[in-house]
Amino acid sequence: MNKVSVVSFGLVSLLASATFAADEKAKAAAPAPAAPSPEAVAAGKKINWDKMDENAKKAYMKKTVLPTMKKLFVGFDKKHYSNMSCATCHGEKAAENKFKMPNPSLPKLPQPTDRAGFMAVQQKKPEAVKFMGSQVKPTMAALLGKTEWSPTAPEGFGCYNCHTKEEAAAAPPPPAMGKPAAPGGPAKGW
Repeated sequence: MNKVSVVSFGLVSLLASATFAADEKAKAAAPAPAAPSPEAVAAGKKINWDKMDENAKKAYMKKTVLPTMKKLFVGFDKKHYSNMSCATCHGEKAAENKFKMPNPSLPKLPQPTDRAGFMAVQQKKPEAVKFMGSQVKPTMAALLGKTEWSPTAPEGFGCYNCHTKEEAAAAPPPPAMGKPAAPGGPAKGW
């Protein structure tokens, strides 16, 4: 993974960490979502996801991952996740697409280098960012027998294992030298 990606993922982790400190009052006022059972998470550490065949992965997802993650998501938002299924994460055409991840139908995340974009997501949905960073990411990493993503473990399980990136915004061309900044009026500045 290149240095830009590592730094970018570091920004994501920092945003999640900043959420924890900034949200202490809300944390005290609201009950925490139900955490998965220690048995379920421990079961994930005993597997080698990368070496499992397709049938073993499918069975493990149905028996362990889906029930564990459904409990977690329902604890976070019962209204939206009470009917959670394979399609919730893998998309409506999950089987047809062979359960491929990341899933482009999930909310797209800013480019790894888009700090302002991540700050906007964090400000718009602080509870969701906190939930994803503190519960979803570590639980899925454990269930898949993988290391959780961090700046020191860039190969670990992180946000972009499930979510795709927004399109990169094209930078505006630099202004030409010697031309006014805006037509029809005096140039501002010095």
